[in-house]
Amino acid sequence: MRIIRLILLLAGIVFPLYSFGCDYTSIGSPYSVNYGNIIVNLGDIQAKNMATPGSLSTPVPFTLSFSQCPEGTRSVTTTFTGTTDPVAGGDYYKNSGSAENIALGIIETRTGNIKGSGQSITQTVAADRTLSMAMQAVTYSQAGGVTPGTIAVAVAVTLQYN
Repeated sequence: MRIIRLILLLAGIVFPLYSFGCDYTSIGSPYSVNYGNIIVNLGDIQAKNMATPGSLSTPVPFTLSFSQCPEGTRSVTTTFTGTTDPVAGGDYYKNSGSAENIALGIIETRTGNIKGSGQSITQTVAADRTLSMAMQAVTYSQAGGVTPGTIAVAVAVTLQYN
């Protein structure tokens, strides 16, 4: 069993765009994460479109891609950890930026499930020793009334591979 920790950084501004970044540190056998940083442009999200309680932005796809998995690796379990939003609930991550009444969700595309803090995904490594996790980022307002400003969210991702 090997463990790799990734730090997902999500940041943005409510009016122009949001971005998503990822840095990682590898512990153990060689393993290639196929990016240094990911930037996911969530487009223009107007505060007025997030005014109603329960508002969601359009999900934006991104992929966590890995190659050169150590020989014999059969599966990877990815566990997400971050500060949960007290209003939106445990499936959403708290915004530490200046925009109010907004949280961020990470969706596993394959199942449509939101992956909050402490939740995991397990996927099988392909015969060519690669793995791709199709994900989506979405903003959510439980209360509505989102104010213009920035969004800053950090999520740690721990990869355990067997």
